Amino acid sequence: MKILITGATGYVGRRVVKQLITQLVDVEIMTLNRNVEKAINLMPYKECKHVDITNLDEAVKQFMPEICLHLATLSTSRNDKDIIEPIIDANIVFGVKLLNAIKEVGSLKLFINTGSFAEYREGIECGFKDAYLYTATKSAFRHFVEYYATLSGYKCITVVPFTIYGGDDTAKKLMDYMMESIDAIEPVKMSPGEQVLDFIHVDDVVQFYVNAVKCVEDIKNMSQGETYFVGTGVGTRVRDLANEIEELLHRKLNIEWGGLNYRPLDVMRAIAPIEKNNKIINWDAKISLRQGIEQLIRKYEKN
Repeated sequence: MKILITGATGYVGRRVVKQLITQLVDVEIMTLNRNVEKAINLMPYKECKHVDITNLDEAVKQFMPEICLHLATLSTSRNDKDIIEPIIDANIVFGVKLLNAIKEVGSLKLFINTGSFAEYREGIECGFKDAYLYTATKSAFRHFVEYYATLSGYKCITVVPFTIYGGDDTAKKLMDYMMESIDAIEPVKMSPGEQVLDFIHVDDVVQFYVNAVKCVEDIKNMSQGETYFVGTGVGTRVRDLANEIEELLHRKLNIEWGGLNYRPLDVMRAIAPIEKNNKIINWDAKISLRQGIEQLIRKYEKN
């Protein structure tokens, strides 16, 4: 199976690559990168070929992928003038160039796009109501995905991960800031902490992508443009998350709740509807929030 992957050097991407190689037989992977040297250092696997995005058209033509995992994104809460061109270039222009290159080849069976839960600011049932400029570009890109998929005759789906945490990574996430607050001299400023979020471990998210690849033939029988929401189906208030960390650590977090304001259109409640994930993708989240917190604590104790 030939799999084309964008965003392979990212937080989720490099783990997806490793698990695809571990769990699949006879797999070839080509990654598209802005920094090929970084990709080679992170993923020195014999099953992988790492190419520069400037060689996009020729690389796709030679590789002839059967599945594309599109994980590349520029994620930011910024909406100032300086971010407009970079975010549209990364989240729309690059993606459309990729879709066009795939169209010219004609070998693809499935395009797996990646969305964001913040595309649904007021809940899944209310449809697209973007929280950030970033998510507006993600919502807009879905139209291009479906257009090219229909034009070219392959299937497309969008995977929407909820609040990802866990693993070793340089990009700090909410729980990392909580953990670092323990030894902070000054309190770490956070929002009032009333948001209810669905925290999903990165290893579970990775396994969803792997299972989607494994289920390519089943997905081909589904409706075009299906969306899969990847979470636990359980919401946790941010302050309650902090309380659970304190309970397991037997220490107080040094947090100034309300030290930061919510962003203008922040998501206040985001819980994944997960009913069809097991039925179609054969996937359920395996790592409970408590288990994930315990892993995080062990990591920080080790460091």
